[in-house]
Amino acid sequence: MQNLPEFRVGEGCDVHRTIADRPLILGGVTVDCDFGLDGHSDADVLLHAIIDAMLGATGQGDIGEWFPNTDAKWKNADSVNLIQHVWNSLISGGWQLQNLDCTICCERPRLGPWKPLIRQRLAEILDVPEDRINVKAKSGEAVGPVGRGEAITAQAVVLLAKSPKNGV
Repeated sequence: MQNLPEFRVGEGCDVHRTIADRPLILGGVTVDCDFGLDGHSDADVLLHAIIDAMLGATGQGDIGEWFPNTDAKWKNADSVNLIQHVWNSLISGGWQLQNLDCTICCERPRLGPWKPLIRQRLAEILDVPEDRINVKAKSGEAVGPVGRGEAITAQAVVLLAKSPKNGV
């Protein structure tokens, strides 16, 4: 076999219900809005999808296995801390992020002005250049729970690489 890097693709998705009286946090950014998302942690639907994509790429389960919602330790946890914990574990295993592509689906707020800030924050959290990150936003087109404003969903795809143990 040739001494080539190992590449892995992972996908993740998440959904959270909208609720009043809670901040809306997407990708580690607090978005100005009159509602937030319901969840055991801070309910950052985008970071949760990214965590699942990373864990999927490396065959390490899912976010619920790492941070169960039955454990009071994770109640109201900052999802930035969760993704940093997972990412640091992957880095120590030799993984590098090649790229991250993600989509947030919500009827409101309109995320156009927020996408550059979210992209910048994700690059900062993962300590990679911004050109390795893409953030897209879609509306629900007034269809289903997203379209009625009852939920926000997020999807993420990552490409990770690991150099061979004896180097390239």
